[in-house]
Amino acid sequence: MSRAWGAVVGFGAVSLAADMVYEGARSVSGPLLASLGASAVIVGVVTGAGEAMALVLRLVSGPLADRTGAYWAITLAGYGLTAVCVPLMAITPGLGAAGLALACVLILAERAGNALRSPAKSALLAEVARQVGRGRGFGVHKFMDEVGAFAGPVLVAAIVAATGTL
Repeated sequence: MSRAWGAVVGFGAVSLAADMVYEGARSVSGPLLASLGASAVIVGVVTGAGEAMALVLRLVSGPLADRTGAYWAITLAGYGLTAVCVPLMAITPGLGAAGLALACVLILAERAGNALRSPAKSALLAEVARQVGRGRGFGVHKFMDEVGAFAGPVLVAAIVAATGTL
C-alpha cells in the first residue's frame, strides 16, 4: 500500500512541477506574442488553436496508448515536449521576425504534448490508484496538479514584479 501511495504522490509531484512550468508560461504567452509583433487576433488564434489541440488530440492519443500499450513512452514524450518547448520560448525575442513564428509553433507543440500525455498518464494513475482507492488517489493527484497550476502563474507574476521584465 505504501508503494502505491508513493506512486500516486510521485505522479502528483510530476504534475505539480509540469503545471507550474506550462501554466506559468501560458500566463505570459499573450504578452510574449504581442512583444514579438503579434496582433490580438494572432494571439487569440494561436492560444485558441492550442486549447483546441489539447482537447481534440486526446481523441487520438488515448486510443493510441490503449492500442500500443506504450503508456510510459507516450506519457514521457508528452512531458518531454513541455520540458523542451517552454524553455525554448525564452529565445524567441532574440530571433527577430522568426521569433514570432517559433513562439507560435512552441505554444502549439506544448499543448500537443499535454494532449499526448494526459490519457496515458491517467491510465497509469488509475492502475496505481486502484490499490489506495481511485477516488483518494485521483483526489491527491488532482490537488497537487492544481497547486502547480496556481503556483506557476503566481511565481511568474512575482518574478515579473521583482525584475520589471517579461
